[in-house]
Amino acid sequence: MLLKNDGVLPIKKEVKRIAVVGCHAKNARSFFGGYTHLSMVETYYAAANAMAGTRRKDGDLEATSKVPGTQIESDETPQFDEILPLLSPQSKNLFEEMQVQFPNAEITYAYGYPIAGDDQSHFDEALKLISEADLCVMTLGGKTGSNSLSTMGEGVDSTDINLPVCQDAFIKKAAKLNKPLIGVHLHGRPISSDAADQYLNAILEAWNPSEAGAFAITSTLKGTNNPSGKLPVSVAYNAGQIPIYYNHPNGSAYHQARSIGFQNYVDRPHTPRYFFGHGLSYTHYDYTNLTLSQTQVAPGANLKISFDLKNSGSVAGTEIVQLYLSDRYASMTRPVMELVGFARVPLKAGEQKKITFTVEPSVMAFLDKNMQWKIEKGDIDIKVGASSNDIRCEGHFNITEDLFIEGRNRAFSAKANIE
Repeated sequence: MLLKNDGVLPIKKEVKRIAVVGCHAKNARSFFGGYTHLSMVETYYAAANAMAGTRRKDGDLEATSKVPGTQIESDETPQFDEILPLLSPQSKNLFEEMQVQFPNAEITYAYGYPIAGDDQSHFDEALKLISEADLCVMTLGGKTGSNSLSTMGEGVDSTDINLPVCQDAFIKKAAKLNKPLIGVHLHGRPISSDAADQYLNAILEAWNPSEAGAFAITSTLKGTNNPSGKLPVSVAYNAGQIPIYYNHPNGSAYHQARSIGFQNYVDRPHTPRYFFGHGLSYTHYDYTNLTLSQTQVAPGANLKISFDLKNSGSVAGTEIVQLYLSDRYASMTRPVMELVGFARVPLKAGEQKKITFTVEPSVMAFLDKNMQWKIEKGDIDIKVGASSNDIRCEGHFNITEDLFIEGRNRAFSAKANIE
């Protein structure tokens, strides 16, 4: 998914020299997350296994090669390089795939930095490469797994959710070269970096894309794939901000009342770095003409919420429309908003479609003080948009009376129809 883009993506045909930097870019194993077959085989060779606190009988973490400045075991040794050709011989790394998809450009590579720690010994070579290129694609992040090779995963925990010191430092140095910088993040958690936000021209969140990862990433960089992914989480600035989530209780988190004297942290805002549902595209979508089948709804009836979606850009794309509801006043503290429906809507350039969500009021039912599921009468606000913080259309309806229901009969989402 595309988190940031100032127009540098997709990469233009005029770009003739691309520098690819980062330890992940020439290692296709970096695409595979925990509990994949590849990760399980790596665990056999790793000195320590994080699952259930077990350790290989002959494992000795102290004796292994480590990522400089860390306790993480390095996987940059021959026995690990032999795994991928056995399990997924067709998998290309990012450097190889970019050479295929950008045949008219000169693609060069430098290691740059490892998955963790503060090692800067490879910086000079990588910076020189960028200085000679038209543009740089840098891979960022760590390694997801369940053993001593990993920076996160089951039983592999950290107090720091941000990029490694070495990667943040490299971004800052690379920015001084005044070349376009594109970050591709590979990890089991989303990217969170002040340096990336400030200096990178584009950020592509790739997570752990597995064996076809190089093809998917490069196709997106090139523009043959128009990104449409949306964040399934709210991304914190740092670990001290956690927990942070979009559907927090009314009057809390980043929707505190204005009577609160100090609405932000002393060093950070209360709002997320990236909001739930966020994700950019290479085109633009217009949301218009929100209409309701009725504004007064009985608790056992259905409501249809419709709107028009138009691709007003010049390329085809897929928008993930999101429907949020908010209980304006309630007898119990309720979430500030709740995602109750979404739909993937493919649109050609200039095309328009009508989206209709069928909403059952029970989707807003909650447990009251007597632990009964209650559809409560009152006003419900409607918010339709591209993310929880990018609302394009708004409306409201009224539930006419209370109704208690069995929990098993509660609706969990609104059905969407696209025409």
